[in-house]
Amino acid sequence: MEEPSNSTYRPRESRVEDLHLDRVVASQPEIGPTPPDGGYGWVIVVSAIIYNATVPPLLFLYGLIILKSIREEDHDEDEKMKIWDVDVALVPVIMIVIKLLLESWCRVVVKMFNMPRFTALAGLCMTVAGVLLSSYSTSLYSNDHIINIFAGIFVGSGYALTAQQSDVIISHYFRDKLTLVQRLIRMAPTLGNVIVPIIIGYLCTVYSSDIVVMMYGALLMQNCLFLATYTRPVYIERVIRSTYNMIRAVEDEDEVIFPNQNPQPSQSTPAPAATVSIEDDANDVVVFKSKRGAKEVIDPEVEYRANRFSSDFSAMDTNRFSSDFSTMYDSPSRFSSDFGTLDINRVSGYQELANIDREGQNPQPLYRGTTVDTPSSLVFPTEVTPGTARRTASMKKNFITFTNMLLDINFYLYTLLHLCTTFSILLLGVIFPPLLWELNPALNIWSVATMTGIAHAGALCFIVLCIALPKTINETSRLYAVFCLIGAIGFYGITLSTHKSFLVVWCMLASLATAASGVLQQPLYNSLNDFDTTATISSANTVVAAFLMVFCISYSYEYKTLFFVASLLQTAAAGIFFATSFRRRR
Repeated sequence: MEEPSNSTYRPRESRVEDLHLDRVVASQPEIGPTPPDGGYGWVIVVSAIIYNATVPPLLFLYGLIILKSIREEDHDEDEKMKIWDVDVALVPVIMIVIKLLLESWCRVVVKMFNMPRFTALAGLCMTVAGVLLSSYSTSLYSNDHIINIFAGIFVGSGYALTAQQSDVIISHYFRDKLTLVQRLIRMAPTLGNVIVPIIIGYLCTVYSSDIVVMMYGALLMQNCLFLATYTRPVYIERVIRSTYNMIRAVEDEDEVIFPNQNPQPSQSTPAPAATVSIEDDANDVVVFKSKRGAKEVIDPEVEYRANRFSSDFSAMDTNRFSSDFSTMYDSPSRFSSDFGTLDINRVSGYQELANIDREGQNPQPLYRGTTVDTPSSLVFPTEVTPGTARRTASMKKNFITFTNMLLDINFYLYTLLHLCTTFSILLLGVIFPPLLWELNPALNIWSVATMTGIAHAGALCFIVLCIALPKTINETSRLYAVFCLIGAIGFYGITLSTHKSFLVVWCMLASLATAASGVLQQPLYNSLNDFDTTATISSANTVVAAFLMVFCISYSYEYKTLFFVASLLQTAAAGIFFATSFRRRR
């Protein structure tokens, strides 16, 4: 007898390989083909990184423009600078607020149109238009609020549209490496924080403020070369055409199909023979056709049997099986279901069925009056239309989603971390360069820009380590608490220090915490899976945008006051995340 070989295990290996999604033949392509996790997708990743390295650091442009406008005018050494000393500061604030409010809507637009190149380029054009519009309000005494508001709206809308398009198209090219790619893209703004301040600082030493803004707008326009690479994955169309459309579930039209009945007879076709049995066929189906005013479409043979049956029993009451329910009590229609014309006063009390199966008893009607004495003022509601039922179900679903969102602690944690990160990004980009010069008036714009770039470069060296973090870090609340504590130390150190070297160190810590929190927002976002994440993200963005708008517009704060508020937010976030680390994991 021959010994069994290992060939018996090969079919099992082949069956495992057949589980690859591209080899699955399904009636509907819900699962979709398997992304290649590479190839042309890395070109998309490089383009997204370059875009995120130039547009989010746009805040440093307005921070250095504010510094340049203040230095060109007479400024007393003892005078404390405030956030609204230069009106162009309204542009970055409106930009962030509009971006937060439109993110969810832009994601819907991206998925609806499914034109990645057009959508990305449209958002870039809106961003460049807003930057160029803000060049008309760069001087210290320019208080044209309308221009700054519209500039912020354009920049924020374009930024939200292109950013959402980048997130969506990346998910089409990557699955296993999606977490790695998302972290690389989220670290790109920190790389831009190193390069952009140096470029803007050099331009400010050569050109005027309006020229600098227009030149940076031209620099942003070069992203069109990279965003033009945003194309729909070719493998999706190829695999769908060759595999998923092999068995396609074609929806039937409104026409009625009778597979078990005879075709419609023509005028020359004789009537069915008289020998047809009067017994009902189990395959006889009565349907309604919407194109003919909701009239019954019955097979001629079925109609003939019905007429034959009624003619043979002409002595019986022909109105018994009538479909006209409007004359319920005028004729003994026992099987009527139209209760709208029911006279409530005629409804008697409960009558018990008395042995309807006993011989000698006449069959009792199936319908009986109600067991409760119904008041005469009762009005039966009309039948609910499909549209009303759909809207009611949608409202109930949204209410349940909103209730579940308010009961989930992850929603509050994500909102708090989102608030701390967004507020910190605004301060480090717009407020830190003027504050650095205010505390060290001997520095020029080039020195301020260089030191700002050095601080973010030191933070970038530590942020790269975030790539080594595990994919699933949803429950590591103490890690969030550590980074928030580092941010609190950095922002509070900025409020206490005056020397430029210490300010660079504190800025590095603040930038490290901010960038790490931005990277960690993604796993915390992924943990919001108990209900609709779109509603959660929209609510969180609305809360953050409302806080920023109300806080910034309500009062013209000093620069140090803003950094002190940021340190308080970071401290509160660190304490809350540390406290939640002791909760029971679900």
